[in-house]
Amino acid sequence: MAEPTRSPQIDSYIAAQPPDVALILERLREAIHKAVPGTTEGFAYGMPLFRYRDAYIFYVGAWKKHIGLYPIYPQEPELEAEIAPLRASKDTVKLLYAKPLPLPLITRLAKAIAKRTRQKG
Repeated sequence: MAEPTRSPQIDSYIAAQPPDVALILERLREAIHKAVPGTTEGFAYGMPLFRYRDAYIFYVGAWKKHIGLYPIYPQEPELEAEIAPLRASKDTVKLLYAKPLPLPLITRLAKAIAKRTRQKG
């Protein structure tokens, strides 16, 4: 499998963060690429954007106390139940720096969004 193309804008975004946040963002980036081969990177609204085919997986924003994933629309009930404690609002998931990064959950979420994209054609 080919190495994913990395966006220089996302590289710069990550480099501008404090080292601990940059590490989390890099781990998140790697998890998305591993979960959904063929993911492409972009930058919009001042945030990293991860796409699969021509649809977004999610935007990622680094904030003072958390990383936000946007927009995360309602998922299948079982996955939504796992996401629910991380919901900050209807379409936002907050990953607090004070808690471990839930990589298995992020992987399942990225895969579910990509699957929905494939099903739409």
